[in-house]
Amino acid sequence: MTLPTYPPNQEEKALRLRRMKRIPLLLLFLMVALFAVTLHRPEAWAGWLHAFAEAGMVGALADWFAVVALFRHPLGIPIPHTAIIPTRKDDLGDSMARFIDDHFLDPGVVRRKLDNVDLAGLSIAWLQSGKGRDSVLDLSTGMLRWGLEALDEARVRKFLSRLGRKQLAKVSLAPFTGHTIEWMVRDGRHQQILTQVLRYAIVVINEHRDTIRERVQQESPWWIPGFIDDRILKQMLERVETQLFEMTLDDEHPMRLQFHGWLERLAHNLKTNPEHRDFGETFKQQILENESLQDYLYGLWSELAGRLEKDLDRPDSKIRASILGWLDTATAELERDEAMQAWINEWLGDAIIAIVEKNSRQISSLISDTVRSWDGLDTSRRVELAIGRDLQFIRINGTLVGGLVGLVIHAIKLA
Repeated sequence: MTLPTYPPNQEEKALRLRRMKRIPLLLLFLMVALFAVTLHRPEAWAGWLHAFAEAGMVGALADWFAVVALFRHPLGIPIPHTAIIPTRKDDLGDSMARFIDDHFLDPGVVRRKLDNVDLAGLSIAWLQSGKGRDSVLDLSTGMLRWGLEALDEARVRKFLSRLGRKQLAKVSLAPFTGHTIEWMVRDGRHQQILTQVLRYAIVVINEHRDTIRERVQQESPWWIPGFIDDRILKQMLERVETQLFEMTLDDEHPMRLQFHGWLERLAHNLKTNPEHRDFGETFKQQILENESLQDYLYGLWSELAGRLEKDLDRPDSKIRASILGWLDTATAELERDEAMQAWINEWLGDAIIAIVEKNSRQISSLISDTVRSWDGLDTSRRVELAIGRDLQFIRINGTLVGGLVGLVIHAIKLA
C-alpha cells in the first residue's frame, strides 16, 4: 500500500489531514489495548470494558474501511465498490452538475431568492462604504490608466488611425455638418453656445484693454492727442460690452435672431448645395492626406494624456476627486429615489434570470466536463484534502458509538 501524495501548494492542508488521521488511529489502538487487557479478566467491570473495546474496534475498522473506500482501495486490495471517487468521478461529476442545475440554477429558485434580496439597497450601502468607494475609484482610475497606456501603443494608434480614416472617408462631410448644425438649432443648443462665447468675449475685452489701447495709439495719426484716442476707445469698448451683455440676456435680441437665421441657411446649404458638398469633400481629403495635422493631433493627445497621468499620481488628484464627487452625488440621488431602486431591483432580477435560463446548461456542462478532464487519482486527492478532516470525525464517532452499542449488547446479555 502506498501513501497518497499531494501537490506542493497543498502541503499545509495535507499536514493537517495527516494529523487529524492520527486521532481515530490512536482510538483504534486504545480499543485494541483495552480488548487485550480485559480479555481474560474475571471482574465484572472488565466485562463491560471488554465489550466496549470489542465493539469499538469493529466500529473503528468499519468506518475506516468506509472512509478509505471513497478515495482508494483499502490496503491496496481491489475490493469491488471501493476507490469510488477515482473510478466513478465522471458519474459523480454528472450527478453534481444535475444537482446544481436542478437546485441552484432553476429560474424559479433563483427568482424566489432574488425576491427576498434588495439588490439596489445592497449596492447603495456598498457604494457608500469606504471599501466600495475605494473599489470603484481604483477600478475607474485603473481603467483610465489602462486606456491611456493602450492608446500610447504604436500598434493601437495605427489601428485607430486607419479605422478613423476609413470611417471618415465614408462620411459626406458637408451634409453631416449640416445635419449637426440643424440638430443644434432645433434643440436650442446653438443659443447656449453663443451665450458662453459672448460672455467669454466680454471677459477677453476687459482683460486686454491695455493691449487694445496700445495698438490704437500705434495706429492713430500723430496729430491726434492721446487723451482723445483713450476717450474714443473707452466709449467704443463700453458700447461693444453693452451690446454683448444685452445679447447674453435677451434670447430674442435682433443679432441673436440674425445668427439663428444664418445658421439655418448654412445648415440648408451644407445639405443641399453642390458647391458646399464639393468643398466639404475637398476639405475632408486634405485632412485624410495631411500627415502633419495627424502628427499635431497626436502631439496634443500625448500632452493631454501626460497631464492626466500626472494628475492621477498626485495625492490631491482632481480626476479622483471628480470621480468620488460624481459617485457620491449619484449614490445620494439613488438613495432618495425609491422608484429608481425598484426599477433597478426589477431590471437586475430579470437580467439574472435571463442569464440563468440561457446559460444554465452550459454551466452544468462546464462542471461535468471539468470533472471529466481531471485525473482520477488527482480528483481523489483534491476531494480528500477538502473534506478528509471532517471524515475523520466519522471514524471517531464510529469507534465511540460502536463501543456504546457494545455496552448495550453486554447489558442485554447480562439481563
